[in-house]
Amino acid sequence: MRWLRSLSVLLGALLAPASAHAEEWSFTTLEWPPFSGSLPQGGSMTSVLRAAFGAQGHTIRITVLPWKRAVAAAMQVDGPHVGFFTASAAECAAAEGILSEKPIGHFRYALAQRQELPIRWTVPSDLSGLSIGVVDGYDNGPIINDLHQKGLVTLDVAPTDIANLRKLRAGRTDAAVVEISQFAYMRPGVDQAEIESGMSALTLNQRPLGPPQPLHVCFNSSQKAKLAHTSLIHGLGQIDSESLVHRYMEQLKLEGAFSN
Repeated sequence: MRWLRSLSVLLGALLAPASAHAEEWSFTTLEWPPFSGSLPQGGSMTSVLRAAFGAQGHTIRITVLPWKRAVAAAMQVDGPHVGFFTASAAECAAAEGILSEKPIGHFRYALAQRQELPIRWTVPSDLSGLSIGVVDGYDNGPIINDLHQKGLVTLDVAPTDIANLRKLRAGRTDAAVVEISQFAYMRPGVDQAEIESGMSALTLNQRPLGPPQPLHVCFNSSQKAKLAHTSLIHGLGQIDSESLVHRYMEQLKLEGAFSN
């Protein structure tokens, strides 16, 4: 009967819950409200990650850095991190990372504009000739990328989202690419700055720059990153990430500004 006891021990080890071998996975991210950064619970996407890994008894550690530094630090296979978020497929490919099969959320871009000079467009070519503000290192989506590649628009690069909006407010660009939920979150602060500076008020163009796009985690190629990747896949299958995001946005009073 000894072999039965041995078999029982082996099966017990194989079927033990993940919490028996709890891990702490380290990620980098950026200040990108309401998705990530210095926010309650670290932002909506951080909340999703924490729930997905927490469903298996794991925890996460988040380091917030400027975008390019966040990507570079996350991709060091001998470093402490296993990956970065939030990433589009193009951003992960540019970093030569490994994209999570399942998204952790969605984003949707639109154009911020000065209130007195709204952008009227129906087809992308209507944007020809504009100077459009973007953030260094971001994937700006197929519409803006295609227009730029064709030489139909000029891109003015800013280091951060808030710097991008400040350039627009000061009249240095005609429009600025901004995430819809992010603009709703930043709008009160932007409005206050307008009042204090006397600069142009900003509004969001009502026509989005395409449909919602998935947000992913981008992993490096280390062995621990592969384990974290597998864990994330299992964890996302155990939670309702969309409901988590909606509840988070409601807590921030951003109803109606969801990027999904």
